Amino acid sequence: MLWVPLFENSENSEETTRNVAAACLGKLATTHPSKYLPQLHARIHDKDASARATVVSAIRYTFADTTQSYDELLAPLLVDFLSLMLDEDLTVRRLALSSLNSAARAKPHLIREHLSSLLPSLYKETILNPDLIRTVQMGPWQHKVDDGLEARKTAYETMYTLLDTCLSKLDLHEFLSRVIPGLSDDSDEVKVISHMMLFRLSQVAPAAVSQRLDEVTPQLEKTMKGATVTKDTVKQDLERAAELQRSALRAVAALSKIGAGVSPKFDVFVEELSKSPTWGAELKELVA
Repeated sequence: MLWVPLFENSENSEETTRNVAAACLGKLATTHPSKYLPQLHARIHDKDASARATVVSAIRYTFADTTQSYDELLAPLLVDFLSLMLDEDLTVRRLALSSLNSAARAKPHLIREHLSSLLPSLYKETILNPDLIRTVQMGPWQHKVDDGLEARKTAYETMYTLLDTCLSKLDLHEFLSRVIPGLSDDSDEVKVISHMMLFRLSQVAPAAVSQRLDEVTPQLEKTMKGATVTKDTVKQDLERAAELQRSALRAVAALSKIGAGVSPKFDVFVEELSKSPTWGAELKELVA
């Protein structure tokens, strides 16, 4: 009585409605997993993108079931659900990334051994796709809209989660090769997540990060220079730039503890920052 109408509602193009339907389907699946999980799984390749989006969202809502019996039923199917990260539909890909993020948090033991096949799809979504950027007219101004931003942010958030739950299964050289471009992403939010990852990596994998200090320095330097002030610059732009600088500063402070002499370029940058009238005192406080 519930299952069929919920899927019919999922075909509603309005995402909020679809999310509620997915949550209901996920909760329902946990009441009788051996019956409903195969039914969700059967719709992974549904020709309707809305149905695929609902399926990959619904599976996320089943992760609240922590019983071993449920994990045994989910384990052989989970990678198939997460393979929707390769879907042709952008919304489905974003929701699949979100499900991987939830799995990494709630059920890391079910994905650790499959990361070698999942990570290429994840890393692919961290790359800015110019084809997804469009220009819209807003009165006299033109404004660029990046339709791929939400998926890219979710991909970076997932990487951050994996650092905490699946560190031993990550190739850190490859991982850092996707963190570093995030430092110069068009989105401030992606930059902040990348700063947070550098901060975390400096604690859990200092040797790996120290080898890449020369690469991260130019991007951190650029961020610390702040916003370029023009006649169109408004107060909010300056406040956003200052917040971004503070985020970068926390990463710099953490990286500076890895050890002096590893990267002369980075050492010079830290020395200049410590003498800065704007940031010097704050940097010393963070390092202390």
